[in-house]
Amino acid sequence: MSVSEDQFTILVVDDSRTVRAAINKILRSTYTIVEAEDGEDAWTKLVELEKVHMVISDIMMPKLDGYGLICRIRAAKQPEISKLPIVVITSSEDALTRERAHACGANDFIIKPVSAADMVERANFHTEEKLSGKPSPLDLSTFAEIESTVIEGPDINTALEIIRGAKKGTVEAFAVDLALEVLPLLDYCNKTFELKLDSEMEKIKSALKKHTI
Repeated sequence: MSVSEDQFTILVVDDSRTVRAAINKILRSTYTIVEAEDGEDAWTKLVELEKVHMVISDIMMPKLDGYGLICRIRAAKQPEISKLPIVVITSSEDALTRERAHACGANDFIIKPVSAADMVERANFHTEEKLSGKPSPLDLSTFAEIESTVIEGPDINTALEIIRGAKKGTVEAFAVDLALEVLPLLDYCNKTFELKLDSEMEKIKSALKKHTI
């Protein structure tokens, strides 16, 4: 597996597709983002990739959780893997997780909810040494529309407020999951009120299915 030689590579590890998409959207203009859906997938990519410069990881994941991934990275025989900066995503009230992750070898933490500016700052900080002391030239103004987007997806009410313009942000990264959440209600209304939208509903379900595979 090859990555861009012009950009530094960040491996984003989370079992939530929407979380990975949100982080990708924030950082992809300057960093090459590689996604992994769990710790085992992340380890495979670390071994296969020519170079990774930083890892951003969730903790609670199937197959191999964040703690196990951190320990495996720190125990790696390859120094380019064992010395990687590791940033863990945690909830603000989850001090125990941070303590345990730090003991395993995590370098830093991103606290939910996360703004685009905070995510960029962490990425810049942990790649600054590799960039010869020069921060990555990201223009935060380009992220104005997602400044208030959080790493945990918005609920339906929050999403509607964002779409109506009552709140600043975007639901783009979470659009498919939000649509899937609304789908049962649409099905109910279609059947209850005999709206005769069966064909349209099937088209919507088919289109959404393509985005969840």
